[in-house]
Formats: sequence, structure tokens, C-alpha cells
Amino acid sequence: MTSTASLEGVKKTVFFPFQGKKWGLKLLIGSALNLANYILPIVPLIPFYGYVGQIARHVIHNDEDPALPEWNNWGALFSDGIKVFGASVIFTLPGILVIIFGYMLMFAMNFAFLLDPRSYSSSQSISPEFFAGSMVGIFGGLLITFLGMLLLLLAGLFLPPAMGHLIANGKFVAAFRVKEWWPIFKANFSGYILAFLLMYGVNMALIGAVYLLYFTVVLCILMPFALMAATFIMSSIHFSLIGVVYRDGVRKLVA
Repeated sequence: MTSTASLEGVKKTVFFPFQGKKWGLKLLIGSALNLANYILPIVPLIPFYGYVGQIARHVIHNDEDPALPEWNNWGALFSDGIKVFGASVIFTLPGILVIIFGYMLMFAMNFAFLLDPRSYSSSQSISPEFFAGSMVGIFGGLLITFLGMLLLLLAGLFLPPAMGHLIANGKFVAAFRVKEWWPIFKANFSGYILAFLLMYGVNMALIGAVYLLYFTVVLCILMPFALMAATFIMSSIHFSLIGVVYRDGVRKLVA
């Protein structure tokens, strides 16, 4: 199999969701699970994560080019999906919680302004204490929000090797055995950075293509469905990259 470090590897990793037998049907099922998540949150995402995890597993274990597997053995999809989804939540939750706290702090003092009777009187000025507290809340909230974004950025960098180790070993705890996957990450650090940038570019391209539907009166009604399909494609490509860079990291570590 060709590594993503080559142009041929990039093409195989990015365009595989549109290749193979019944790729349209597989794409439709994945998109339908994404849509069902808005009706019954989280539950449809479990087999969805199990499915994209299978893409990475085939790359790692079978040394194959990325491909969309069949939608079968739903029991395994749910079992694997719980592990993959759970690890993703644990890695990203700290950053999300810090960002939420930052937003709460940022707006708390401004909402408190509504409780100050002097805010409704044109003859009275706002108290210096309130003004100082408002500034502290705004700038402190911005700083904490920036810290949360930094945590999410680090999670986006460290989650792929952790997820690759989980998928390779089939165990949830493998994602948190840093001493085991860290050497693999170091051995293929440039590959992980390339995969990170490639995934970012793919996300921007697909989201941009979907939002182009807003500029048409007729096609804008298709945007929710296009967004569900784009999410499935992005996730498939993301996990194919996880499989490729993890496999390449193991190879380099052994060599």
C-alpha cells in the first residue's frame, strides 16, 4: 500500500469513499445514521464510529488501501463504536468544558449589568466596580476560551495515534497507554502532521462545497442532506488517515 507521503497515497486516501462496489449505498447508509442522530442523539453515532473504525482496522491489520467495508455485523459495529466514540469524547471533553466555562465567564458580568438598577438610569453612571468586573470577565473569559481551543488543538494532534492504538489492539484502554503509542507517534511525526493538515484541508473543501448550496434557491433544500453526506465522507477519510499513519509509524519504529 502507498503511504500518504506520496501523491498517489493522498489520492487513494481522499477519493476512496467514491470507489468500490456499492459505494453509493454505503454512503447513503452512513449519511442516514448522521441524519438519525438529530432524531435520537448519540445512539446512531455508535455504529457510525464502529464503521469508520473498521476502515482504519483494515488498513492497519491487512495493509490494504482504504476502502468502504460492508454495513454488516451490527453487533461488532456497536461494540467497536462504543470504544471509539468514548475515547473521542474523553480526549475532546476537557477542551470543550474549558471553552464553555470561558464563554460563561465572558458573558456573566454583562448579564449582571441587567440586575444593576443604575443601568436603567441616564442620571447615574455605572459603578467602577461593575466596570472593572466586566472587563475581568470579558478578558478572563477570552483567555480561558483560548486555552480551551488550545486543548482541542492538542487533542486533535494526539487523538489519531491514540485512536490508531485502540483500533489496532481492539481495547478501549489502549488509547490511554501513552507509553505504548508515543514511540509510534514520534517515529512518524511528519506523517501525523501531514495527515492533520490534509484532514483540515479536506474538511474546509467539503464544508465550502456544501455551503455553496445556500446560493441557490432550489438546491438549498438539499443542504441538510449534503451536510450529512459530507460528515460521513470526512469521517471516513479521517479514519483512513489514522490507519495509514499509525501503520507507517509502526513500520518506521520497527525499522
